[in-house]
Amino acid sequence: MGSSADQQPPRRRAWGSLSQAQIVSVALEIARAEGMEALTVRRLAADLGASRMALYRHVADKDALVDLVMNAIAEHDLVPPGIDEGPWPHRLRLLAAAMRRQLAAYPGMVDVLMTRANHGPGALNLVETILAILADAGLDERQAARHYMIFIDLVLGRLHRELHGDPVSAHRTASLLALAGQAEDHPRLRAAEPHLRAVSAEEVFEAELDMLVEAIRAAAS
Repeated sequence: MGSSADQQPPRRRAWGSLSQAQIVSVALEIARAEGMEALTVRRLAADLGASRMALYRHVADKDALVDLVMNAIAEHDLVPPGIDEGPWPHRLRLLAAAMRRQLAAYPGMVDVLMTRANHGPGALNLVETILAILADAGLDERQAARHYMIFIDLVLGRLHRELHGDPVSAHRTASLLALAGQAEDHPRLRAAEPHLRAVSAEEVFEAELDMLVEAIRAAAS
């Protein structure tokens, strides 16, 4: 049996000692380690050693908390260093790869992004960065806006598919590949079978970016 000291509840932090920076930092830790579903005001207050009432002085509700986390990720994780350097195709690919990698590091984040908007300072900076790259590619404002939407759809859509049943994943194509090896009446499918097995989600992502880059070049010419 433990001592009375061992059984004491954790000490609360002093009233007024909580900062928004501390809230965001701990919220990011929870989101990265356990996913967005685990991020609640109750859980965050417990991890901070604060009361929920103290937390509500800084964050109105869970929606506001999620907005803070989304903005912090956009501000600090999604735009990689050196994004202003080099040819525009390289910069666009660098940004796409960083977004795909960093968003995947927060379980459930891509699902949140697919269902709600975030227009905090970090998100606006990300939009501005993408539009600047497209402008450097030679697109006018109308073309840049169109290809911005395509870029976002490509990156978020590909990541969402990878996390929720990618049509190019092995388990989704297993029956097709099994049939392809014996497809006497479909010689092209039979010949393609070993190559279909080799296709990875990474290759599909890179090929989609290739097509987008070529579409941007065509629009700018």
